[in-house]
Amino acid sequence: MELLSAYIDSYDEITILIDKSIYKENKIFYISGGMHEKELKIIRHYDDGDRYKYIALNEGYSLYLDYYIKDEDDNSVMLLSGAVVRDPRFDKEFYYDGWLGFEYHKEYTIFKIWSPIAKEIFISLYDGEKENNYMLEYIKSGVWMVKIYGDLDGVAYNYLVRTFDKFFYTLDPNGIASGSNSRYNYVIDKNKTYQMKYKKPNISGKYTDAILYEASIRDFTINAKKNQGHYLTMVDDSIEIPAVKYLSDLGVTHVQLLPVNDFYGVDDIKKNIKYNWGYNPVQYMVPSGWYSQLPDNPYSRINELKEMIDIFHKEGIRIILDVVFNHVYDPESFPFDVLAPGYAYRINPDGTYNNATGCGNTLATERPMVRKYFKDVVKYWMEMYNVSGFRFDLMGLIDIKTLNEIEEVALKIDPKAMFYGEGWNMLTTYPSSELGTMYNYYKIEGYGFFNDRFRDTIRGSQFTGVGGFLFNQTNNIYDVLHLLLGSCLDYFKFNSPSRSINYLECHDNYTIYDYAKFILKYENEEEITSSIKLGIQMIMISEGVPFIHSGMETYHSKMGVENSYKSSDLINSMKFEIYYRHVDDVIGLTDLIKIRKKYDVFRLSTAEEIQNQVHLLEGLTTNTTISLLYQGSNYEIIAVIKNDCYDLFIPSLNAIMIFDSNKEVKLKVQDITLTKKGLYLFKKEREIK
Repeated sequence: MELLSAYIDSYDEITILIDKSIYKENKIFYISGGMHEKELKIIRHYDDGDRYKYIALNEGYSLYLDYYIKDEDDNSVMLLSGAVVRDPRFDKEFYYDGWLGFEYHKEYTIFKIWSPIAKEIFISLYDGEKENNYMLEYIKSGVWMVKIYGDLDGVAYNYLVRTFDKFFYTLDPNGIASGSNSRYNYVIDKNKTYQMKYKKPNISGKYTDAILYEASIRDFTINAKKNQGHYLTMVDDSIEIPAVKYLSDLGVTHVQLLPVNDFYGVDDIKKNIKYNWGYNPVQYMVPSGWYSQLPDNPYSRINELKEMIDIFHKEGIRIILDVVFNHVYDPESFPFDVLAPGYAYRINPDGTYNNATGCGNTLATERPMVRKYFKDVVKYWMEMYNVSGFRFDLMGLIDIKTLNEIEEVALKIDPKAMFYGEGWNMLTTYPSSELGTMYNYYKIEGYGFFNDRFRDTIRGSQFTGVGGFLFNQTNNIYDVLHLLLGSCLDYFKFNSPSRSINYLECHDNYTIYDYAKFILKYENEEEITSSIKLGIQMIMISEGVPFIHSGMETYHSKMGVENSYKSSDLINSMKFEIYYRHVDDVIGLTDLIKIRKKYDVFRLSTAEEIQNQVHLLEGLTTNTTISLLYQGSNYEIIAVIKNDCYDLFIPSLNAIMIFDSNKEVKLKVQDITLTKKGLYLFKKEREIK
């Protein structure tokens, strides 16, 4: 333990901690900076367990200048910034609303970085192994700047920062290009990157018109016969099952990609030695090199991703990015803590990182410069890569003000952008009333939420091990009904169907197949697959926003692995042989998506519309069968959700069957007996009185 340590903990106070071995009555402390030395005024002191603590008056000492504290016996230590970075006055003094990063011109490049407490900052430019350092000048509001003449296109760089007594290398938090494995940032000319040719697909902008499909670039392409695991393999029409064609034919409107920004846990060069989903952020504005064919070329990963998104647009599909704004992989090495130690993370009362995320740290999105940073991240991805929305990992840990301001920034770029995420309520140091949880849905009107009640009631909860409606382990048919009706009637969960992301599985936790097999111990394959198929069909006719996890439609198994974030390709990848085995069910899902798109009664956008247009048919509803009447402008649709194999006789139907539990049909029926488990849809012309 050091004999002496000292911290600026607020704009009013300096904290000095001393070892008890040097304690004495009437102890005196001095502060020195440059040629000047002054005695500190002690406000109070007390025994703090294994040390003595002194609180001295802070008389306006600058955070970006060097000061030393010493006592009357010449024990000396550098004065460090402490909790002052979390003082509201810190944000008032150092908030900066301008651009950060670099501004490239052929004749020169300007670099700007924010670090209110740095004492010195150099930028290191690399010419092969040669390192050239240039000193930055402090400008204002915590911003340092340097203008370097010459054409720096393609030049690698990072920063050398001294906040206290040592220099540390760090990446540029606003860097937009990188080499393999996050070693350097690069200067690029954005005008030389791939220029996107196709406009985003035209959509209504209503959330309930969307069909969301979650996919991993690695999982979807690793079993291709060439260029496995790459951005452009997603849109390569020469491979066996091109993702873009498959998803376009299926009818999805938006593909939600697992994180594509630079992340830890993989090797960009030796791509097959590690696997990771990507929820370990390292660089927020840089595409991952793991998915790039040329990860050491700073332009290549950018161009590949832009071209991939462009071709998705050509095929009628918008792209949503999964983003992790709740934690970083390593808080101590991430630029935030190098540039402003203690500022960007939520801190527990004992001074440790809050760990609500379970990942060792929780980002303090409520702090103005962290909020600005993520607004800049969102703006950059929308302008540079033309993405159409964001899925927020652990959104319940992001503060409401940040979420609303992100939406405001994004909608100025694309008024039809989508926003949704995980609204779980998790214990952190920020008030729960101000966080983006499901309970606060009315405070963030533009956001949807993953509806875990939909998942747990219809599929079953993995946390209790009790199956849901699909596996005949719930008798609460009216909960199921409310879920089918958008979870927004009678204050069931939300105030609008647009808030409800209806899902039964996602990348997290068990696939529904594995849930049935390994949790519920089902052994009959036909029983498992027919239940899953019915579950997907229920998603597609439910009011709200349908969400499909890749492979769910072909009964994908992860071999019982519940959390496969770093499991092998064998566990995570899409298997073509399984697709061919279940191709008829994929065609059936394609048919049902077409029906959902054709009839607006499945895509109502308000609770009032649902109340008026969708009704329970009690005479055709039991503990295993739910029947609904949907009333359109000039038609009616009867949906029978049949979760058993007993005969169900429906007399005097006088309708056209349009879906027969497997596929789209067009069959006139008067009376009918339904035998198989599944969804049946019947259409009638409606007389308007």
